[in-house]
Amino acid sequence: MEGRINPENWKDIFSDTLYIITDPNGVTAVIPEETAKTASSEPVKAAPADIKPTPVTTATPALPKIPSIPTPASATPNQQPAPVAAATAVLKPAGKYSNGILILMHVSYTMTPAQQEMLGKIVKAVQLDYNECGVLQVSAPVSLKEIETLKPRIVLSFGLPTDAFEPRMTKDLYSIQKHNSTIMLLADSLAKLETTVALKSNLWNAMKEMFGIK
Repeated sequence: MEGRINPENWKDIFSDTLYIITDPNGVTAVIPEETAKTASSEPVKAAPADIKPTPVTTATPALPKIPSIPTPASATPNQQPAPVAAATAVLKPAGKYSNGILILMHVSYTMTPAQQEMLGKIVKAVQLDYNECGVLQVSAPVSLKEIETLKPRIVLSFGLPTDAFEPRMTKDLYSIQKHNSTIMLLADSLAKLETTVALKSNLWNAMKEMFGIK
């Protein structure tokens, strides 16, 4: 643009006072007076220094560890635990039990001194020593399989019925019978034998036959 701008030409357009600024390149810019005053009156604010934000560390709560539950190796579906075998009581007769003669009585029975003396005479009559016999108190059912573990040669049973044994004895009282390799004789209780002469006679006859006494 050549020449200078005549301010008189702008009076009808702008009511405010106009300032003529000489452009070094020959271009003159017109700035309204009010705008110039406002710009000059406001202080220039310095740009704030760079403020580096302080990093805020957010504490993250640690999750509790869930303990692992071990799975038993034997716990498999549709598998039943193996049955535990019942402990078998060890049979231990009283007395020396050196002659293979085993005398059985019920566990609830207690011999009186007179009955024990009578029993000693019974076995002595067939040339046996009572102290060399074994006395075993048992409870029903009496397992003959367990009795056999003692390897008796002869079993004399007092006060136990035939159905108290397992398997059940096939013959009545005072009848000689055999279970596998064991000879057995069942009789009434010592209390009945003590007071009944006929029962003593039945026992004596059976024992004579068993031991071959004439």
